Amino acid sequence: MSNQARISSIDALEGFRADLIRYLDTARVALEDMTGEARRTRTWLDVDRTQYWTFQHKKTTKQLHQAEEELYSANLTNPQASNAIQKMAVARIRRKLDEIEAKLHAIKRWRQVYDNRTGPLIHQLEPMFAQVGQHLPKAVHTLTEFIKLLQAYAEKVPPPATGKESGP
Repeated sequence: MSNQARISSIDALEGFRADLIRYLDTARVALEDMTGEARRTRTWLDVDRTQYWTFQHKKTTKQLHQAEEELYSANLTNPQASNAIQKMAVARIRRKLDEIEAKLHAIKRWRQVYDNRTGPLIHQLEPMFAQVGQHLPKAVHTLTEFIKLLQAYAEKVPPPATGKESGP
């Protein structure tokens, strides 16, 4: 038995290393996309939608006060008149305000549900973050070092004899 290792293909290790690097890049992008999308959605609920509907609530509340004042003035000016136009305006704005309040309530509920559903899922990704961020880069580095060592070894070891020695 020989004490020499038979190295047949360092190229296979180099190919595996290249595939591992591509996988690492793809996995990193995918994980960042997932967590980024979760954060963007949460921000959309917290900031964008909440601010929009809060502003609409304030604006519609002012419109309601103005419409109620117009109805009150119309009632003072002519108590016998039906003031149907002013009453319809007040009713229409109250319905609109009720819809806005329902949307604000829905956003509050969505924020709670969103955290309850996405939190555990994002937590499940933490081991993958550790793999992609720490372990796999170390594996690539170690594999690179092994390839260098094997290449150096292969250069030092003479090719194996074929069993037939050619003679004069």
